[in-house]
Formats: sequence, structure tokens, C-alpha cells
Amino acid sequence: MGIGVSGRLLVALSAVPLLTLSAPGYAHHGFANHFDHEQEIVLEGIVTQFNFRNPHITVHFEVQNEDGETESWVAETGGSSGFLRNGRMTRDSIKPGDPVQITGHPARVTEYEMRVNQVILPNGDILNMNNPYVTIPFLQESEGTD
Repeated sequence: MGIGVSGRLLVALSAVPLLTLSAPGYAHHGFANHFDHEQEIVLEGIVTQFNFRNPHITVHFEVQNEDGETESWVAETGGSSGFLRNGRMTRDSIKPGDPVQITGHPARVTEYEMRVNQVILPNGDILNMNNPYVTIPFLQESEGTD
């Protein structure tokens, strides 16, 4: 006995909420496909906002470019849980108004966004993020291509 048209329609409509709810998890980007691990930049600026939370810690900071114009950057790293667990960073490590030097990998597409490797705080403390990169095959150049 086959499923009628109304049965197939019911199955299709039941799948829509399931697919919609799973999309945010799938959309969560891997760092290697969002940031260019082959480029590294060093920026100095003043912190405007520090978000110490999951899924990613973010440091918003303003940088003065070579033309004297202000650029608003966002530096992103892993979630807060690991940093709290190993004592590398707390919610009080960085505050708005702090001058910082941030080293990291720029975003592949968006401007003024980077993946943090290291932060040098005003007191000279160095926070190393130890963010691993996983190679994503389809983002690598094929052998024999120029």
C-alpha cells in the first residue's frame, strides 16, 4: 500500500522544521575556511568592546590606518570555556580603553575581521591563543595549478 499525496505532503512539511532547526549548527563556520591561515597581520589599537562568551570570544578595537582614518576591527578566537579552564584569559583580561597589539589571520572575504593568534596587553602580558588550523582540501590549490 503506497503513501498518498496527502501523506507525502505531510512528510515533506514535517521535514521543514527539522531542516530549519539544523541549519544554524551547520552554518557555524570552521576557522580555516573563514580566515586565511597563510597571511598573518599585526594590528595595534584601542579596545572598544570585549565579549568573553561562547561560542567565540571577540575583541572589538579601533585601528588608525596609514591614511589616518579609523577602522573598526573584530578579532575572534575560540570560546571562553577553554580559556577559563586553563587560566589563559578571564572576562577581566581586556577592558574597553585598553591599548592592545593583536596578531592574527585576516578573514578571507570580510574586511576588518581577523582570527586571533596572540594579544599583547597594556602591561606587556602575552596571551597566546594556540588556535589550531585544520586543512580543508577544497580550499587548497590543486597540484599543477598556477
